[in-house]
Amino acid sequence: MARIVIIEDETILAKSIARSLMKIGHECLLAETAEEGLKLIGEKRPDLVLLDMKLPGMTGLEALHQIKAIDPDILVIIITAHSTVETAVEAMKSGAYDYLQKPLDKDELILIIDRALERDQLKHKLSYYQQKEAEQFSQLKILGECPAIQQIKTFIERISRFDPNSSADLPTVLLSGETGTGKDLVARVIHAKSPFADQPFVEINCTALPDSLIESELFGYEKGAFTDARTSKQGLFEAANGGSIFLNEVGELNLQAQAKLLKVIEQKQVRRLGSVRDRRVNVRIIAATNRDLEKAVQEGKFREDLFYRLKVITIQLPPLRERGEDILLLAEHFLKEFIRKYNSPPKSFSEAAIQAMKQYSWPGNVRELAHVIERAVLMSDHPTLSPANLGLENQYPIFHTTPDNQLQIEFPSTGINLEDVERQLIEKALEITRGNVTEAARKLGIGREALRYRVQKHGIKIG
Repeated sequence: MARIVIIEDETILAKSIARSLMKIGHECLLAETAEEGLKLIGEKRPDLVLLDMKLPGMTGLEALHQIKAIDPDILVIIITAHSTVETAVEAMKSGAYDYLQKPLDKDELILIIDRALERDQLKHKLSYYQQKEAEQFSQLKILGECPAIQQIKTFIERISRFDPNSSADLPTVLLSGETGTGKDLVARVIHAKSPFADQPFVEINCTALPDSLIESELFGYEKGAFTDARTSKQGLFEAANGGSIFLNEVGELNLQAQAKLLKVIEQKQVRRLGSVRDRRVNVRIIAATNRDLEKAVQEGKFREDLFYRLKVITIQLPPLRERGEDILLLAEHFLKEFIRKYNSPPKSFSEAAIQAMKQYSWPGNVRELAHVIERAVLMSDHPTLSPANLGLENQYPIFHTTPDNQLQIEFPSTGINLEDVERQLIEKALEITRGNVTEAARKLGIGREALRYRVQKHGIKIG
Protein backbone atom coordinates (compact mmCIF):
# COMPACT_ATOMS: atom_id res chain seq x y z
CA MET A 1 0.00 0.00 0.00
CA ALA A 2 0.99 3.68 0.00
CA ARG A 3 2.94 5.97 2.30
CA ILE A 4 0.85 9.09 2.99
CA VAL A 5 1.85 12.34 4.72
CA ILE A 6 -1.07 14.25 6.29
CA ILE A 7 -0.38 17.97 6.80
CA GLU A 8 -3.28 19.20 8.92
CA ASP A 9 -3.23 21.51 11.96
CA GLU A 10 -6.49 20.10 13.36
CA THR A 11 -4.91 17.22 15.31
CA ILE A 12 -8.15 15.32 16.00
CA LEU A 13 -9.13 15.40 12.30
CA ALA A 14 -5.63 14.36 11.19
CA LYS A 15 -5.56 11.37 13.58
CA SER A 16 -9.07 10.34 12.51
CA ILE A 17 -8.03 10.35 8.82
CA ALA A 18 -4.87 8.41 9.65
CA ARG A 19 -6.81 5.71 11.55
CA SER A 20 -9.19 5.22 8.62
CA LEU A 21 -6.32 4.96 6.11
CA MET A 22 -4.20 2.64 8.27
CA LYS A 23 -7.15 0.25 8.61
CA ILE A 24 -6.93 -0.41 4.87
CA GLY A 25 -3.15 -0.84 4.92
CA HIS A 26 -1.69 2.61 4.24
CA GLU A 27 1.23 4.02 6.23
CA CYS A 28 0.47 7.52 7.58
CA LEU A 29 2.81 10.26 8.85
CA LEU A 30 1.37 13.39 10.51
CA ALA A 31 2.52 17.01 10.47
CA GLU A 32 0.75 20.08 11.95
CA THR A 33 2.60 22.68 9.84
CA ALA A 34 3.78 22.94 6.27
CA GLU A 35 7.38 23.25 7.49
CA GLU A 36 7.14 19.94 9.42
CA GLY A 37 5.42 18.31 6.47
CA LEU A 38 8.08 19.42 3.98
CA LYS A 39 10.78 17.97 6.24
CA LEU A 40 8.92 14.64 6.39
CA ILE A 41 8.43 14.65 2.61
CA GLY A 42 12.13 15.29 2.01
CA GLU A 43 13.11 12.41 4.33
CA LYS A 44 10.40 9.82 3.60
CA ARG A 45 9.41 10.55 -0.04
CA PRO A 46 5.73 9.58 0.30
CA ASP A 47 3.45 8.44 -2.49
CA LEU A 48 0.73 10.93 -1.60
CA VAL A 49 0.20 14.05 0.52
CA LEU A 50 -3.05 15.27 2.10
CA LEU A 51 -2.52 19.01 2.42
CA ASP A 52 -4.71 21.49 4.28
CA MET A 53 -4.84 24.89 2.58
CA LYS A 54 -5.08 26.94 5.78
CA LEU A 55 -2.06 26.29 7.98
CA PRO A 56 -0.14 28.29 10.59
CA GLY A 57 2.99 29.83 9.08
CA MET A 58 3.51 28.79 5.44
CA THR A 59 0.26 28.45 3.50
CA GLY A 60 -0.84 25.25 1.84
CA LEU A 61 -0.41 26.82 -1.62
CA GLU A 62 3.19 27.78 -0.85
CA ALA A 63 3.78 24.28 0.52
CA LEU A 64 2.36 22.76 -2.67
CA HIS A 65 4.92 24.62 -4.80
CA GLN A 66 7.75 23.35 -2.58
CA ILE A 67 6.42 19.76 -2.63
CA LYS A 68 6.39 19.81 -6.42
CA ALA A 69 9.94 21.23 -6.37
CA ILE A 70 11.05 18.26 -4.20
CA ASP A 71 9.35 15.69 -6.41
CA PRO A 72 6.86 16.62 -9.16
CA ASP A 73 5.48 13.05 -9.18
CA ILE A 74 4.18 13.15 -5.57
CA LEU A 75 0.39 13.14 -5.57
CA VAL A 76 -1.17 15.99 -3.57
CA ILE A 77 -4.84 16.09 -2.51
CA ILE A 78 -6.01 19.39 -1.09
CA ILE A 79 -8.20 19.67 2.03
CA THR A 80 -10.04 22.98 2.11
CA ALA A 81 -12.76 24.85 3.93
CA HIS A 82 -15.59 26.27 1.85
CA SER A 83 -14.16 29.80 2.11
CA THR A 84 -10.91 28.72 0.37
CA VAL A 85 -12.35 26.89 -2.66
CA GLU A 86 -10.90 29.49 -5.02
CA THR A 87 -7.48 28.84 -3.52
CA ALA A 88 -8.03 25.09 -4.01
CA VAL A 89 -8.81 25.65 -7.69
CA GLU A 90 -5.59 27.65 -7.96
CA ALA A 91 -3.80 24.72 -6.28
CA MET A 92 -5.21 22.36 -8.92
CA LYS A 93 -3.68 24.55 -11.59
CA SER A 94 -0.35 24.29 -9.73
CA GLY A 95 -0.32 20.50 -9.85
CA ALA A 96 -2.63 19.20 -7.12
CA TYR A 97 -4.49 16.00 -8.06
CA ASP A 98 -7.85 16.88 -6.48
CA TYR A 99 -9.44 18.68 -3.54
CA LEU A 100 -12.02 17.92 -0.83
CA GLN A 101 -14.09 20.31 1.23
CA LYS A 102 -14.51 20.09 4.99
CA PRO A 103 -16.24 18.45 6.71
CA LEU A 104 -14.68 15.41 5.09
CA ASP A 105 -16.58 12.34 3.95
CA LYS A 106 -14.21 9.47 4.82
CA ASP A 107 -15.56 7.17 2.11
CA GLU A 108 -15.15 9.88 -0.53
CA LEU A 109 -11.61 10.56 0.70
CA ILE A 110 -10.65 6.88 0.46
CA LEU A 111 -12.19 6.63 -3.02
CA ILE A 112 -10.24 9.66 -4.29
CA ILE A 113 -7.00 8.35 -2.75
CA ASP A 114 -7.54 4.94 -4.39
CA ARG A 115 -8.19 6.58 -7.77
CA ALA A 116 -5.15 8.81 -7.44
CA LEU A 117 -2.85 5.91 -6.54
CA GLU A 118 -4.28 3.69 -9.30
CA ARG A 119 -3.83 6.45 -11.88
CA ASP A 120 -0.29 7.05 -10.66
CA GLN A 121 0.50 3.34 -10.94
CA LEU A 122 -0.86 3.23 -14.50
CA LYS A 123 1.16 6.35 -15.34
CA HIS A 124 4.37 4.70 -14.10
CA LYS A 125 3.57 1.47 -15.97
CA LEU A 126 2.97 3.42 -19.16
CA SER A 127 6.21 5.34 -18.65
CA TYR A 128 8.06 2.04 -18.09
CA TYR A 129 6.70 0.45 -21.26
CA GLN A 130 7.36 3.61 -23.27
CA GLN A 131 10.94 3.59 -22.04
CA LYS A 132 11.34 -0.11 -22.84
CA GLU A 133 9.90 0.46 -26.32
CA ALA A 134 12.26 3.40 -26.86
CA GLU A 135 15.20 1.19 -25.81
CA GLN A 136 14.11 -1.54 -28.21
CA PHE A 137 13.75 0.97 -31.04
CA SER A 138 17.23 2.37 -30.31
CA GLN A 139 18.70 -1.14 -30.73
CA LEU A 140 17.06 -1.79 -34.09
CA LYS A 141 19.57 -2.48 -36.82
CA ILE A 142 19.36 -3.51 -40.45
CA LEU A 143 21.91 -6.28 -41.01
CA GLY A 144 23.52 -6.71 -44.40
CA GLU A 145 26.48 -5.69 -46.52
CA CYS A 146 25.21 -6.28 -50.05
CA PRO A 147 24.95 -3.20 -52.32
CA ALA A 148 21.14 -3.06 -52.17
CA ILE A 149 21.05 -3.07 -48.36
CA GLN A 150 23.86 -0.51 -48.14
CA GLN A 151 21.85 1.73 -50.45
CA ILE A 152 18.78 1.36 -48.22
CA LYS A 153 20.79 2.25 -45.12
CA THR A 154 22.15 5.36 -46.83
CA PHE A 155 18.65 6.31 -47.95
CA ILE A 156 17.27 5.99 -44.41
CA GLU A 157 20.10 8.13 -43.01
CA ARG A 158 19.31 10.78 -45.59
CA ILE A 159 15.59 10.97 -44.82
CA SER A 160 16.30 10.90 -41.06
CA ARG A 161 17.85 14.37 -41.44
CA PHE A 162 14.43 15.86 -42.21
CA ASP A 163 13.39 17.90 -39.16
CA PRO A 164 9.97 19.50 -39.70
CA ASN A 165 7.72 20.99 -37.02
CA SER A 166 5.46 17.93 -36.88
CA SER A 167 5.52 14.29 -37.94
CA ALA A 168 2.65 14.96 -40.37
CA ASP A 169 5.02 17.15 -42.39
CA LEU A 170 7.35 14.21 -43.06
CA PRO A 171 6.96 12.64 -46.52
CA THR A 172 5.10 9.35 -46.86
CA VAL A 173 7.25 6.28 -47.45
CA LEU A 174 6.26 3.21 -49.49
CA LEU A 175 8.18 0.00 -48.82
CA SER A 176 7.87 -2.74 -51.42
CA GLY A 177 9.28 -6.23 -51.55
CA GLU A 178 8.41 -9.89 -51.23
CA THR A 179 6.90 -11.32 -48.05
CA GLY A 180 9.52 -11.79 -45.35
CA THR A 181 12.10 -9.32 -46.68
CA GLY A 182 11.95 -7.17 -43.53
CA LYS A 183 9.60 -4.33 -44.45
CA ASP A 184 8.34 -4.07 -40.86
CA LEU A 185 11.93 -3.76 -39.55
CA VAL A 186 12.75 -1.03 -42.06
CA ALA A 187 9.58 0.86 -41.06
CA ARG A 188 10.58 0.74 -37.39
CA VAL A 189 14.11 1.89 -38.18
CA ILE A 190 12.75 4.82 -40.20
CA HIS A 191 10.61 5.81 -37.20
CA ALA A 192 13.45 5.26 -34.71
CA LYS A 193 15.74 7.57 -36.67
CA SER A 194 13.14 10.31 -37.09
CA PRO A 195 12.96 13.42 -34.86
CA PHE A 196 9.76 11.95 -33.39
CA ALA A 197 11.17 8.59 -32.28
CA ASP A 198 9.82 9.08 -28.73
CA GLN A 199 6.27 9.31 -30.07
CA PRO A 200 3.95 6.35 -30.83
CA PHE A 201 4.62 3.83 -33.58
CA VAL A 202 1.37 2.05 -34.50
CA GLU A 203 1.49 -0.93 -36.86
CA ILE A 204 -1.63 -2.06 -38.71
CA ASN A 205 -1.77 -5.33 -40.63
CA CYS A 206 -4.28 -4.46 -43.36
CA THR A 207 -4.75 -8.14 -44.26
CA ALA A 208 -6.07 -8.83 -40.74
CA LEU A 209 -8.80 -6.16 -40.89
CA PRO A 210 -12.21 -7.39 -42.13
CA ASP A 211 -13.83 -4.98 -44.58
CA SER A 212 -16.64 -4.31 -42.10
CA LEU A 213 -14.19 -3.13 -39.40
CA ILE A 214 -11.56 -1.25 -41.41
CA GLU A 215 -13.15 2.19 -41.05
CA SER A 216 -13.95 1.89 -37.33
CA GLU A 217 -10.47 0.54 -36.51
CA LEU A 218 -8.58 3.14 -38.51
CA PHE A 219 -10.71 6.19 -37.78
CA GLY A 220 -12.67 5.34 -34.62
CA TYR A 221 -16.36 5.77 -33.83
CA GLU A 222 -18.76 7.68 -31.62
CA LYS A 223 -21.17 6.22 -29.09
CA GLY A 224 -24.28 4.98 -30.90
CA ALA A 225 -22.65 4.93 -34.36
CA PHE A 226 -23.77 1.30 -34.70
CA THR A 227 -25.56 -1.31 -32.57
CA ASP A 228 -22.61 -2.35 -30.39
CA ALA A 229 -21.03 1.11 -30.08
CA ARG A 230 -21.82 1.62 -26.38
CA THR A 231 -18.93 4.05 -25.91
CA SER A 232 -16.82 6.26 -28.14
CA LYS A 233 -13.47 4.92 -29.31
CA GLN A 234 -10.53 6.64 -30.94
CA GLY A 235 -9.12 5.07 -34.10
CA LEU A 236 -5.56 3.94 -34.72
CA PHE A 237 -4.72 7.16 -36.56
CA GLU A 238 -5.59 9.13 -33.43
CA ALA A 239 -3.62 6.65 -31.29
CA ALA A 240 -0.54 7.31 -33.44
CA ASN A 241 -0.86 11.09 -33.06
CA GLY A 242 2.56 12.75 -32.96
CA GLY A 243 4.36 9.68 -34.29
CA SER A 244 4.17 7.18 -37.15
CA ILE A 245 1.51 4.82 -38.44
CA PHE A 246 2.68 1.77 -40.41
CA LEU A 247 0.14 0.36 -42.88
CA ASN A 248 1.53 -3.10 -43.58
CA GLU A 249 0.19 -4.69 -46.80
CA VAL A 250 -1.65 -1.50 -47.75
CA GLY A 251 -2.49 -3.04 -51.12
CA GLU A 252 -5.12 -5.21 -49.40
CA LEU A 253 -7.34 -2.25 -48.44
CA ASN A 254 -10.66 -2.05 -50.30
CA LEU A 255 -11.40 0.94 -52.53
CA GLN A 256 -13.66 2.63 -49.96
CA ALA A 257 -10.95 2.51 -47.28
CA GLN A 258 -8.41 3.72 -49.86
CA ALA A 259 -10.56 6.83 -50.51
CA LYS A 260 -10.71 7.64 -46.79
CA LEU A 261 -6.97 7.05 -46.41
CA LEU A 262 -6.33 9.49 -49.26
CA LYS A 263 -8.36 12.13 -47.39
CA VAL A 264 -6.27 11.60 -44.26
CA ILE A 265 -3.04 12.07 -46.21
CA GLU A 266 -4.28 15.18 -48.01
CA GLN A 267 -6.15 16.93 -45.17
CA LYS A 268 -4.42 15.50 -42.07
CA GLN A 269 -7.88 14.87 -40.60
CA VAL A 270 -10.03 11.89 -39.66
CA ARG A 271 -13.75 11.66 -38.99
CA ARG A 272 -15.01 9.01 -36.61
CA LEU A 273 -17.96 6.87 -37.61
CA GLY A 274 -21.15 8.60 -36.46
CA SER A 275 -19.45 11.98 -36.05
CA VAL A 276 -19.96 15.25 -37.93
CA ARG A 277 -16.66 16.69 -36.74
CA ASP A 278 -13.23 16.23 -38.31
CA ARG A 279 -10.29 15.68 -35.96
CA ARG A 280 -6.81 16.79 -36.90
CA VAL A 281 -4.16 14.06 -36.76
CA ASN A 282 -0.44 14.62 -36.74
CA VAL A 283 1.05 11.38 -38.09
CA ARG A 284 3.72 10.25 -40.51
CA ILE A 285 2.49 7.48 -42.82
CA ILE A 286 4.72 4.55 -43.76
CA ALA A 287 3.11 1.93 -46.00
CA ALA A 288 4.31 -1.46 -47.22
CA THR A 289 3.18 -3.95 -49.82
CA ASN A 290 4.26 -7.20 -51.44
CA ARG A 291 1.93 -6.52 -54.38
CA ASP A 292 2.73 -4.76 -57.64
CA LEU A 293 0.69 -1.60 -56.98
CA GLU A 294 1.29 -0.20 -60.47
CA LYS A 295 -0.32 -3.32 -61.91
CA ALA A 296 -3.13 -3.07 -59.33
CA VAL A 297 -3.74 0.55 -60.46
CA GLN A 298 -3.98 -0.58 -64.09
CA GLU A 299 -6.45 -3.30 -63.07
CA GLY A 300 -8.58 -0.79 -61.13
CA LYS A 301 -7.88 -2.51 -57.79
CA PHE A 302 -5.88 0.36 -56.29
CA ARG A 303 -6.52 4.09 -56.55
CA GLU A 304 -4.00 5.87 -58.75
CA ASP A 305 -4.15 9.11 -56.71
CA LEU A 306 -3.46 7.20 -53.47
CA PHE A 307 -0.60 5.30 -55.10
CA TYR A 308 1.19 8.52 -56.01
CA ARG A 309 0.48 10.00 -52.57
CA LEU A 310 2.10 7.00 -50.91
CA LYS A 311 5.17 6.69 -53.13
CA VAL A 312 6.70 10.10 -52.38
CA ILE A 313 9.67 8.08 -51.13
CA THR A 314 9.93 4.47 -52.31
CA ILE A 315 12.26 1.82 -50.92
CA GLN A 316 12.52 -1.55 -52.69
CA LEU A 317 13.71 -4.37 -50.43
CA PRO A 318 15.67 -7.12 -52.22
CA PRO A 319 14.75 -10.79 -51.80
CA LEU A 320 17.20 -12.80 -49.72
CA ARG A 321 18.32 -14.91 -52.70
CA GLU A 322 19.80 -11.75 -54.28
CA ARG A 323 21.76 -10.70 -51.18
CA GLY A 324 24.82 -12.95 -51.63
CA GLU A 325 26.91 -13.33 -48.48
CA ASP A 326 24.23 -11.60 -46.40
CA ILE A 327 22.57 -15.02 -46.11
CA LEU A 328 25.45 -16.28 -43.96
CA LEU A 329 25.71 -13.03 -42.03
CA LEU A 330 22.02 -13.21 -41.13
CA ALA A 331 22.22 -16.94 -40.41
CA GLU A 332 25.03 -16.41 -37.89
CA HIS A 333 23.08 -13.56 -36.29
CA PHE A 334 19.92 -15.66 -35.89
CA LEU A 335 21.94 -18.63 -34.60
CA LYS A 336 23.46 -16.50 -31.81
CA GLU A 337 20.08 -14.94 -30.98
CA PHE A 338 18.25 -18.26 -30.67
CA ILE A 339 21.07 -19.93 -28.72
CA ARG A 340 20.84 -17.05 -26.23
CA LYS A 341 17.02 -17.02 -26.20
CA TYR A 342 16.66 -20.75 -25.51
CA ASN A 343 19.84 -21.08 -23.43
CA SER A 344 21.05 -23.72 -25.89
CA PRO A 345 24.56 -25.22 -25.98
CA PRO A 346 26.85 -23.59 -28.61
CA LYS A 347 26.21 -24.59 -32.19
CA SER A 348 27.76 -23.88 -35.56
CA PHE A 349 27.02 -24.59 -39.22
CA SER A 350 28.76 -27.36 -41.13
CA GLU A 351 30.31 -26.48 -44.48
CA ALA A 352 27.56 -28.47 -46.18
CA ALA A 353 24.92 -26.46 -44.28
CA ILE A 354 26.57 -23.22 -45.40
CA GLN A 355 26.48 -24.33 -49.01
CA ALA A 356 22.87 -25.48 -48.68
CA MET A 357 21.84 -22.06 -47.31
CA LYS A 358 23.69 -20.24 -50.09
CA GLN A 359 22.12 -22.41 -52.79
CA TYR A 360 18.54 -22.48 -51.49
CA SER A 361 16.17 -19.92 -53.11
CA TRP A 362 14.50 -18.79 -49.82
CA PRO A 363 10.96 -18.08 -51.07
CA GLY A 364 10.06 -16.90 -47.55
CA ASN A 365 13.14 -14.65 -47.42
CA VAL A 366 14.62 -13.47 -44.10
CA ARG A 367 11.59 -14.60 -42.11
CA GLU A 368 11.96 -18.14 -43.47
CA LEU A 369 15.68 -18.15 -42.69
CA ALA A 370 14.97 -17.12 -39.09
CA HIS A 371 12.33 -19.83 -38.67
CA VAL A 372 14.59 -22.52 -40.18
CA ILE A 373 17.41 -21.69 -37.76
CA GLU A 374 15.11 -21.38 -34.75
CA ARG A 375 13.74 -24.85 -35.48
CA ALA A 376 17.27 -26.24 -35.85
CA VAL A 377 18.37 -24.78 -32.51
CA LEU A 378 15.32 -26.24 -30.77
CA MET A 379 15.30 -29.67 -32.41
CA SER A 380 18.98 -30.55 -32.82
CA ASP A 381 21.27 -31.71 -30.00
CA HIS A 382 24.30 -31.87 -32.28
CA PRO A 383 26.84 -29.03 -31.95
CA THR A 384 27.27 -28.83 -35.74
CA LEU A 385 24.15 -28.15 -37.78
CA SER A 386 23.88 -30.08 -41.06
CA PRO A 387 21.62 -29.47 -44.09
CA ALA A 388 19.29 -32.11 -42.64
CA ASN A 389 18.99 -30.14 -39.36
CA LEU A 390 17.97 -27.11 -41.43
CA GLY A 391 15.54 -29.10 -43.55
CA LEU A 392 17.63 -28.31 -46.66
CA GLU A 393 19.15 -31.71 -47.45
CA ASN A 394 17.38 -32.06 -50.80
CA GLN A 395 16.79 -28.43 -51.66
CA TYR A 396 19.60 -27.60 -54.06
CA PRO A 397 20.88 -29.01 -57.36
CA ILE A 398 23.98 -31.18 -57.66
CA PHE A 399 26.27 -30.67 -60.67
CA HIS A 400 28.29 -33.40 -62.38
CA THR A 401 30.57 -33.30 -65.40
CA THR A 402 30.75 -36.36 -67.65
CA PRO A 403 34.08 -37.56 -69.12
CA ASP A 404 33.28 -35.71 -72.36
CA ASN A 405 32.73 -32.44 -70.39
CA GLN A 406 28.92 -32.53 -70.61
CA LEU A 407 27.24 -30.87 -67.60
CA GLN A 408 24.65 -32.97 -65.80
CA ILE A 409 22.34 -31.64 -63.08
CA GLU A 410 20.47 -33.69 -60.48
CA PHE A 411 17.27 -31.79 -59.79
CA PRO A 412 15.96 -31.67 -56.19
CA SER A 413 12.34 -32.65 -55.59
CA THR A 414 11.35 -28.99 -55.25
CA GLY A 415 12.99 -27.99 -58.55
CA ILE A 416 15.66 -25.31 -58.98
CA ASN A 417 15.91 -21.56 -59.19
CA LEU A 418 17.70 -20.38 -62.33
CA GLU A 419 19.10 -17.34 -60.53
CA ASP A 420 20.68 -19.66 -57.94
CA VAL A 421 22.15 -21.89 -60.63
CA GLU A 422 23.69 -18.89 -62.39
CA ARG A 423 25.18 -17.63 -59.14
CA GLN A 424 26.61 -21.05 -58.29
CA LEU A 425 28.23 -21.41 -61.72
CA ILE A 426 29.81 -17.95 -61.47
CA GLU A 427 31.09 -18.61 -57.93
CA LYS A 428 32.58 -21.93 -59.02
CA ALA A 429 34.23 -20.40 -62.08
CA LEU A 430 35.77 -17.63 -59.95
CA GLU A 431 36.90 -20.17 -57.38
CA ILE A 432 38.64 -22.30 -60.02
CA THR A 433 40.31 -19.26 -61.60
CA ARG A 434 41.18 -17.73 -58.21
CA GLY A 435 39.20 -14.59 -58.93
CA ASN A 436 40.49 -14.01 -62.47
CA VAL A 437 37.44 -12.40 -64.10
CA THR A 438 38.75 -12.72 -67.66
CA GLU A 439 39.52 -16.42 -67.25
CA ALA A 440 36.25 -17.10 -65.44
CA ALA A 441 34.32 -15.37 -68.24
CA ARG A 442 36.11 -17.55 -70.80
CA LYS A 443 35.20 -20.73 -68.91
CA LEU A 444 31.57 -19.60 -68.77
CA GLY A 445 31.51 -18.65 -72.43
CA ILE A 446 30.46 -15.03 -71.86
CA GLY A 447 32.13 -11.64 -72.17
CA ARG A 448 34.15 -10.06 -69.36
CA GLU A 449 31.69 -7.15 -68.89
CA ALA A 450 28.73 -9.53 -68.97
CA LEU A 451 30.32 -11.48 -66.13
CA ARG A 452 31.02 -8.28 -64.15
CA TYR A 453 27.36 -7.33 -64.49
CA ARG A 454 26.23 -10.72 -63.15
CA VAL A 455 28.77 -10.60 -60.31
CA GLN A 456 27.33 -7.25 -59.22
CA LYS A 457 23.74 -8.46 -59.66
CA HIS A 458 24.29 -11.44 -57.36
CA GLY A 459 26.41 -9.51 -54.88
CA ILE A 460 29.34 -11.90 -55.36
CA LYS A 461 32.62 -10.85 -53.78
CA ILE A 462 35.78 -11.39 -55.81
CA GLY A 463 39.03 -12.24 -54.09
